[in-house]
Amino acid sequence: MPSHEMDVQKAFEISAKFLAHKTYHSLTYAVIHFLTSLEGVEDVASYEIFVDSACDGGISIRRFPLTLDENFSDRNTELLRQAISKSKGGLTGMKYKGQEFLLMDVVKDVIPRRAVLIKGAVSDHDLVMVQGVYGIYANQVALLDSKERDALTGLPNRQTLEFCLNDVVVYHRGAKKKGVKPSWMIALDLDHFKNINDTYGHLFGDEVLIHFTDLMKKIFRHTDFLFRYGGEEFVVILNNATPDEAIAAIERFHKEVESYNFPSGQVTVSIGYTIIDPITPPGLHFEHADRALYEAKRQGRNRIINYEDIVSTIKNRDDDIELF
Repeated sequence: MPSHEMDVQKAFEISAKFLAHKTYHSLTYAVIHFLTSLEGVEDVASYEIFVDSACDGGISIRRFPLTLDENFSDRNTELLRQAISKSKGGLTGMKYKGQEFLLMDVVKDVIPRRAVLIKGAVSDHDLVMVQGVYGIYANQVALLDSKERDALTGLPNRQTLEFCLNDVVVYHRGAKKKGVKPSWMIALDLDHFKNINDTYGHLFGDEVLIHFTDLMKKIFRHTDFLFRYGGEEFVVILNNATPDEAIAAIERFHKEVESYNFPSGQVTVSIGYTIIDPITPPGLHFEHADRALYEAKRQGRNRIINYEDIVSTIKNRDDDIELF
């Protein structure tokens, strides 16, 4: 078979493999694996870029698959800041400190911005392949991003929560001995939201949800993960926080909601939360936070309940029972 026909066949095979991936996470892993296999490539790293006026260069950077440090930086940070500030998307070659790099910058219809940095000298032959990979990756990332987000609020949906939570648990299992602060699962539910829809209509209800989302984005950090779980229920994975820092952030958000002037008037929120223990199966963390949320609503709503406090109360009550 002539070499050009082999190249075409290889391109189709690679395309089919990438198009088969159903999540951004698995797709990005596959792209990194392929790029790393190319001759001359020394390293491949993927990043998520956030607009952040408080940071140098107006951006914050989170490395894929996961970094939970609010002030994350690595050996590529300065290069990324310089490159991203000039890039308008696409595939760009550059030199930095005598090293050759390629930047795959996905900007269209994607939140946050995605960047893949390739270190090394890629041959002209492989560069054509990389250009094709970029096109597939950019289109797939945009498509998957739209599927993994709630249409009304723009937040990741409940399907995305499972993948993200698993990554957080895996991260903490690997970082257990490094003094990393814990992560927390927080379940939030707008109180009496059905009354808002019944009284003012669903358009007002949608506006309340959008304002509520904006408050979440304002209070929580780019290193935290926000989700719309469904209806009026939301989830936050709060990262890199001591118990005191976690409750301070939760109380700050709780007060912000209570004092905010929503289109329908005052709105309150019930909150249940739990620590993300890397030993506990990931699926149980949401169940624990949801149990605490249920208890907050049972006690009259507009309050914050820690799941660990529920467990402690039950244990103490059982210890008080005398056996005869």
